[in-house]
Amino acid sequence: MKKACLVLDDGSIYPGFRFGSDRETVCEVVFSTGLTGYVELLTDASFCGQAVTMAHPVVGNYGVFEDVSEADRLWVDALIVRDLTHVENDERGAEDLDQYLKRNDVPGIRGIDTRALTLKIREEGTRIGCIVDGTPDTLDLPAIFAKIRSYNARNLVMQVSPKEKQFYPAWKTGWDETNISDRREAGERTELSRSECPENNSKPLFRVAFLDFGAKHNIIWNLTKRGCAVTAYPWNTSAEEILSAAPDGIFLSNGPGDPVNVGSAIAEIRILIDSGVPVMGVCLGHQLVALSLGATTVKLKYGHRGVNHPVKEIESGRVYMTSQNHGYVVVAESVPEALCEVSHINVNDGTVEGLRMKNRPVFTVQYHPEGTPGPQDNNYLFDRFIDAMTTKSAEEKTI
Repeated sequence: MKKACLVLDDGSIYPGFRFGSDRETVCEVVFSTGLTGYVELLTDASFCGQAVTMAHPVVGNYGVFEDVSEADRLWVDALIVRDLTHVENDERGAEDLDQYLKRNDVPGIRGIDTRALTLKIREEGTRIGCIVDGTPDTLDLPAIFAKIRSYNARNLVMQVSPKEKQFYPAWKTGWDETNISDRREAGERTELSRSECPENNSKPLFRVAFLDFGAKHNIIWNLTKRGCAVTAYPWNTSAEEILSAAPDGIFLSNGPGDPVNVGSAIAEIRILIDSGVPVMGVCLGHQLVALSLGATTVKLKYGHRGVNHPVKEIESGRVYMTSQNHGYVVVAESVPEALCEVSHINVNDGTVEGLRMKNRPVFTVQYHPEGTPGPQDNNYLFDRFIDAMTTKSAEEKTI
């Protein structure tokens, strides 16, 4: 077992052992509270530029199934765990997590007291760290700290967004929607997977322009399985090009990093909003809508990352459990009251979790409505987007 250390920018050193790739990396160190869903986490582009500490002490016990991946590649910079479980000769065909990281050139470090590291991040905030080979007494600390100091936040969206336009056809489930609750209780599946649904070659219900800042597969899947044909555009596509395609709705996806670093997209988003086309934004998309309306964002001390964050919908008073992955939030006091209102808040810290415009069919949430991994409570938000497009279409037919 090759010895390695996680060195943080404040001089803290956490000794452990290598797994996955032996590549050295410098990145932001964060934590996630999820007990499962590490495959989805590893392939979530919102984690680009970050080493993720798993707060749960045991990771890898069910192996890796790539059909639950959220992208065609891994996006995390590194994985930090306490105890790594190996999966060998799994009858279901699961791949061992260590081998999976090796194959994808993603470094990991295990044997670290991840609960102590999580507590440090929670109390002091996220830090920049470096994973290097060696033990505390053999490290070349001046060289390591020089690398850490040279780290600078970049436009991560530029790295994860597609370079060209991509098209995703509408799908048809071919599934009986009756008696769903009874069939679920009986253990029967009530939904087909992405790989099982045939393409719907008939006219799609709606055409959605999807501004891709680093989207998860399951967000697009939640639109296509509802009958939407989705055209995904690179992050820096102009509003003019998007609107020239006459979409029925516009979706602004999740993505990594500080929303201010995606500055050139903000003015274009304001044009999209003013067009009157229904808009839904999630995570980074939510923040960019807020910035385009004149609000501001701020970095959280340690972020919201995990699958059990309670969010209250102000209008109904209902609390939903949500899956979250973000380090920035919209400042509530900066939201322009003449244009929009806060629709959701975080029960734990009171931060903004959703916005709704007063005079436009535009709404956003800070969390992941697709909930992969995590609760499925918030899938209804995709239906709300469908409803907004339905209403807009009906209004246009009466003109």
